[in-house]
Amino acid sequence: MIASKLSARDYRRLVTILRVLGEAGLKPALARFGLVRTRNALPYNAEADAEALVRALEWLGPTFVKLGQLMATREDLLPPELTQRLSRLHDNVTPVSFEEVRSQLTDDLGADPIEVFAEFSRTPIAAASIAQVYEARLKTGELVVVKVRRPNIEEVIRADLRLLAGAARLVERRAPSLRRHQPTLVVEQLAQALLEEIDFRIEARNQEDIRRRTTVFVVPRVYQHFSTMRTLVSDRIVGMSPNREFRLSAPALARTLAPDAAQGLLALMLREGVFHADPHPGNILVTPEGRLALLDFGSVGRLSAKRREQVLVVLGSFIDADVGAVSDILMDWAGRAGPPPPGLEPAVDRFFARYSTQSGRSIRLTEAVTQFISIAREHELALPPDLILLLRAFGISEGLARTLDPDLDVIDAMTPVLLQAFAERFSFKGLSARAFRTLKEIDQLVAIAPEALRRGMDRLRREGLVVQVSSANLDVLSDAVRRAGAGMANAVVAAGLILAGAVFSLSSGGDPTRSVFSMVALGLGVLIWLFFVRRRD
Repeated sequence: MIASKLSARDYRRLVTILRVLGEAGLKPALARFGLVRTRNALPYNAEADAEALVRALEWLGPTFVKLGQLMATREDLLPPELTQRLSRLHDNVTPVSFEEVRSQLTDDLGADPIEVFAEFSRTPIAAASIAQVYEARLKTGELVVVKVRRPNIEEVIRADLRLLAGAARLVERRAPSLRRHQPTLVVEQLAQALLEEIDFRIEARNQEDIRRRTTVFVVPRVYQHFSTMRTLVSDRIVGMSPNREFRLSAPALARTLAPDAAQGLLALMLREGVFHADPHPGNILVTPEGRLALLDFGSVGRLSAKRREQVLVVLGSFIDADVGAVSDILMDWAGRAGPPPPGLEPAVDRFFARYSTQSGRSIRLTEAVTQFISIAREHELALPPDLILLLRAFGISEGLARTLDPDLDVIDAMTPVLLQAFAERFSFKGLSARAFRTLKEIDQLVAIAPEALRRGMDRLRREGLVVQVSSANLDVLSDAVRRAGAGMANAVVAAGLILAGAVFSLSSGGDPTRSVFSMVALGLGVLIWLFFVRRRD
């Protein structure tokens, strides 16, 4: 939860933020969002404002860089010209000196790092806005990396989050047209992501969890007794980045690893429900043993069992083009009830005409994901954050696989994992789990139904039931209702006669004469009933 009360220091920070945004050329955008007031209409240029926003976010530091990175994933809400520019955001910064982090390390490790480790390099090998990384060697001989949070960064982030929360509330009040972008929710998601990212205990748990669940990737071991909220110590992985240069230097190994990249990441998503949410080449290395290694687990996505089943249905629809099922899932993801928006099902149908396996064309997963998200955006269906992370990871994993092997058919490479995931759904374990979830939902429904029914009846007694009907021809409507009621009554009586005849037949004790007689009599009774009823109509 973000605190809403601002301190004097927060207001000074606010002045700095507004000054930076103004100097970047964003005053027209600030006025459009209702964050500043102006008497004169200011020119608005979408492309220029997007470029200025990227520059300003980089100047403002880690909270705003992370906000931009989060906005870059929201292609379901924001136009592509903005998200494409935001995706270029980076947070490489000048590292702080070793002396500035030394006392913090001493507190976390229980002694000076020079004493704790057999070797400790005082020069960081990487530096970002939240943390910087040092090389070290344990006294037992293992090479490790020590990730250290930058001093006082938590206070800066929390102050910025308070300001962003206030700005989001202001935008929702002053710019009603932007409410559908859910600025308050976006800031809440940002706060959750950032506060988890600066807590290295969460990253350590994520890293160990994925390490237990994957056999495809090498995941560095965490040394828990050295790790705290601000310090993370894990194995140092040495290797090459799986980029174009690596592919050109080791083409055979690159082609071998390409399917592993696609299958391994998809298996984590669909079978384990936990996945690396940012698997770009900077977070992956090829080890000297010829294996792929995952690094940096600050951004990890998790999928519930229900969500995995929905994703499987969507992926399976690339084969059977089930438009109705995918439209229903999009509505469910957006939390929308009722019929789908006009045009949604035709848009999904056109999507499958272009991207299903029956289309006869080579499918680019990244292109398909982008188009799928644009369908949600065009119909104002905001997708939940875990799905945004998943779809983004899909695109990144395809990019990684194609970097290793440009000729790889990623859909074909992923098919064995999809088939295995579908098979597991119908295994005894999978069916049992789904049955148990269904029973729990029924149990919850049974628990709340009596109280809901009681409240409904109380309201009905207090307020009564009013039905308003509007029709151009009430006589026609009246006749239709009468005929429908008569038809229902006829059906009920006919069903009763048939049931009575069946009971009488069964009670005949096996006597065929009585059985035949009863069925003939029954048939005559039904015919007579229908004859008189039809004459009356």
